[in-house]
Amino acid sequence: MIVTVINQKGGVGKTTTAVNLAYVLSKQKNVGLLDMDPEGGTSFSFGIRRDKKEYGIGDKSVNIFNIEVFPAHLGLLKLELGGEVEDVVKSVKSVAENFDVLVIDTPPNLGTLAVASMISADKVVSPVTPQPLAIEAVRNLDSRLQSLEKKAIAFASMSKRPLELDLKAVKFVQLSIPPSKLFSESSRLGVPASRYEEIKLKRPRVGRLYEELAKVALSE
Repeated sequence: MIVTVINQKGGVGKTTTAVNLAYVLSKQKNVGLLDMDPEGGTSFSFGIRRDKKEYGIGDKSVNIFNIEVFPAHLGLLKLELGGEVEDVVKSVKSVAENFDVLVIDTPPNLGTLAVASMISADKVVSPVTPQPLAIEAVRNLDSRLQSLEKKAIAFASMSKRPLELDLKAVKFVQLSIPPSKLFSESSRLGVPASRYEEIKLKRPRVGRLYEELAKVALSE
């Protein structure tokens, strides 16, 4: 199964979502995490710098916290600018064959890599912050998903309350993940917030929210 995390608006918690979804899923499944953002946000979240060499999609990985992480590399920028969507889709699906679940983090746009990741996906998840630009971005995403004949679920990211928006291809679920200093602290340490919370706190909360998101995302 391929789960693509997407939103063309940056700063909405897309990478945080991908990283923590992969972590909670890895407790029961064989999970891969593919960083398709040339900026390498997911890679940085695990303390990995973007590789300056060019690789094919899925050619290089490292296992961290029982997650097979495929870091960003220079070749992604080349694919974003001049790659063929069909070729990227084929490569992504080939990588996914080795896992129960492959989670994909995408760049903050609807370019080659993001579109290929959506086409490849069995499930599409979109974090949305309660801000006008983020709402407009998810409306645009809804239009693109309709053109691709795909569906997505969306949830309120960095918000204390769920969001409600009536769209055709994007279904908002009654789930919100509130802002927390855990996210910045864990990212700085190269650890998923869900993992960091398990060690730091006696009563984890963030991890349970991502477990609920994973349950909803995989069942919809």
